[in-house]
Amino acid sequence: MDTEKKIKQWQQASLIDQDTVDRLLAFEKRQPAPKKLPLLLMIGFIFFSLAVFSFIAANWQLIPDGAKVGLMLSLMWLFYSVAYFSEKQAFGYPLLFRVIGLAMFGATLLTVAQTFHFPLANSFLPWALFLAAIAHYFYWRHVIYSVLGFFFGAAVLISFVPEIGWLEWSVFIVIAAAWFYFSRTFASLAFSWMLLFASGFMLWILVDYNSTLWPIWTLFALVLLFAIIPENKQRMMRPLYLITAGMLIVVYLAIRGQTFIGLIDKSHFAEAVALAFAGIAVLLFSFFKFRSLMWIALPGTIGLLLYDETAIGLAVVAELGGLAYLIMAQRQNQPLGLGFVYFIVVQFVIYIIYAWERLDMSLFFLLGALLLFLLSAVAWWINRRKEGVTS
Repeated sequence: MDTEKKIKQWQQASLIDQDTVDRLLAFEKRQPAPKKLPLLLMIGFIFFSLAVFSFIAANWQLIPDGAKVGLMLSLMWLFYSVAYFSEKQAFGYPLLFRVIGLAMFGATLLTVAQTFHFPLANSFLPWALFLAAIAHYFYWRHVIYSVLGFFFGAAVLISFVPEIGWLEWSVFIVIAAAWFYFSRTFASLAFSWMLLFASGFMLWILVDYNSTLWPIWTLFALVLLFAIIPENKQRMMRPLYLITAGMLIVVYLAIRGQTFIGLIDKSHFAEAVALAFAGIAVLLFSFFKFRSLMWIALPGTIGLLLYDETAIGLAVVAELGGLAYLIMAQRQNQPLGLGFVYFIVVQFVIYIIYAWERLDMSLFFLLGALLLFLLSAVAWWINRRKEGVTS
C-alpha cells in the first residue's frame, strides 16, 4: 500500500506517465510477500527459551562435565542454523541469531575453562572471541561485528596486564594490522586502528623504560600506515589522526597544568629531543606525501615542553596550533568544525587550569580568542562578498 501511494504521488506530480505506473504496479505485485513470524509465536518462543535456560541453570551442578560442553555447543549451532534458515527463508532476524550464536560460542569456551579449571587470566578465551568476531566481520561485513571485534580486542589487551610477552604483543599487532588493512568501512578501520594505538600503551609493561611519551611515539609510528593504504582509506582516516593528535595535546596540557608535577625529568631529555626530531620527520613526510596530516607533527614538541621552565610553551603551541589550523582550513575551503571544537577545548583547559588566578595570562589568551573571532568575521565577510559577486 505504501508503494502504491508513492507511485500515485509521483504520477500526480507528473514525474512518471501512466505506462510507467502500470509497469511498476505489475512488478510490485509479482514480488513475494515478506514472511513474518506471528507475534504470539515469537512471544511463545521467548518464554520457552527462558524456561529452558532456567531449567538448565537450576540443574547445572547435576549435569556431567561433558554434557555441559555439549549442551553449549548444541545451543551455539542451533542459533547459527536458525540464522541460516532465517536468511534463506526471509523470516526473523538473521543478524540477531548470529550474534546470539557468537555469544553461545563464548559461553562454550567459558564452560570449558570452568569445567576443566583453565585459568581465565591471559587465557585463550578473549583471543578466541576476538578472532571469531573478526571472522564474522570478514564473512558478513556488518558493523556490529566490528563493534564486537573492538570489544573483544580490548579484552585481549586488558588480559595482558600485568604480564605480557613480546610474542603475544606481536601476534596481536599482526592481527589488528591485518584487520585494518583489509577493512572497507570507516567503523572497521577506526576500531582496528584504535586497537593498534592502544597496543602502544603496552610498551609501558614490555620495555624496561618508564616514559610518559609512549602515546605520541605510537601515533607517529601509525603514520606509516598511510604509505600502504589506498587513497579512499586515507580520506576516511585523516580526521581520526587529527582528532587523536588534538586530544593528546589537550590531555598533556591539562595534566601538566593540573598536577604541577614534572611529567618528564632531566634524564629523559634525550628522548624529548628524539621525539622532536621524530615530529620533524613526520612533518616532512606529511608535507611531501600527505600534506593534510602535517598537523599531527605538533605533539612532537610536547617532550620539550613538559619541563617547569617550558610549561607555558605547551599552552602557546596548543593555542597557536589551533589558530593556524583554522586559518589554513579557511583558506582551503575545508570544514572548520573540528578546528573550532579543538580551539574551544584548548581555551577551556587554559582558562580553568592555567589562568584561573593569573589575570594577566588570561587577558593574553582572551585577546587571542578575540583575534580569532575577528579573523573569522573577516573571512565570513570576504566569503559573503565573493558569493554576492558570483550571484
